Amino acid sequence: MSFGENLQYYRKREEITQEQLAERMEVSRQTISKWEAGTSYPEMEKIMQLCDMFSCSMDTLLRKDAQAEVVEDSAQYEEHMKRFGKAVTAGVGILILGGAFSTLLEGMNGLWKALQDIVMFPFLIVAVLTFVVAGIRHSDFTKRHPYILPFYTEEEKESFDRSFPIKIAAGIGIVLMSIVVDELQKFLPAPAGVEASAFYSFLMLLLISAGVMLLVHSGMEKSKYNIEEYNKEHDPLYRERLTPEQQRILDEESHMPLAAKWSACIMIVTTAVYLLWSLLQNAWQISWVLFPVGGLFCGIAYILLGQKK
Repeated sequence: MSFGENLQYYRKREEITQEQLAERMEVSRQTISKWEAGTSYPEMEKIMQLCDMFSCSMDTLLRKDAQAEVVEDSAQYEEHMKRFGKAVTAGVGILILGGAFSTLLEGMNGLWKALQDIVMFPFLIVAVLTFVVAGIRHSDFTKRHPYILPFYTEEEKESFDRSFPIKIAAGIGIVLMSIVVDELQKFLPAPAGVEASAFYSFLMLLLISAGVMLLVHSGMEKSKYNIEEYNKEHDPLYRERLTPEQQRILDEESHMPLAAKWSACIMIVTTAVYLLWSLLQNAWQISWVLFPVGGLFCGIAYILLGQKK
């Protein structure tokens, strides 16, 4: 595509007229028309301004196929957000599993019991490294792609919105069902060599891990579909793309907490308190209760805050 075709594509993508673009560029409408027709070209300063306005490179604007690059960006966004969501979910699950196995070893004898205080650290290290790698990759991606053209269809978003409450309810239900496991020790024996309380606490934490991972993964999926929020957070020119009325609404809503951020904070605080309490007080068999509480608050955050516009 030529420069004029790329410029016309970007302008229509932003849903602005030639007059509106001319006003932003401080030129006449006829000048914009000539640029798009390919009969004249802007100065270097104006080209740089256009690149900033449309969040594209100069090479793309002048020589490449802008539309094809947007399609490629969309595919990369989909793939990246899937990997990012899986990484965060896995990190949370690994942390809880570490506590589960530590609790199990506490109820065993001999060398296994001695390993109780050590086994948590490999899980902790792997989880932290998972978060670090995922965070760095996500930061790099957002710097390379600060703006993503909304590409999900209404049918895709509606399909997810129908399944989202079910997933949240299922996650909360699994966490609540873990409480029932504690009662099983009254009716079912534990494996030989393991204390019943430790074994059933281990099973409880496994269920909690599954429930919390479902909640976190569902939340990450919801964030993936909210491309507008992604652009708002990462595109430095997002505000300039809005009309004065949209800017006013944005200012009014800027103080509102996001469900994803609140839920992430809840899990971080829950995990930190869990580790400190367990390590300092050797309370592995009791401290697990923090995770169902944290999981419930995450679910509530996504249900309540996710509904706000």
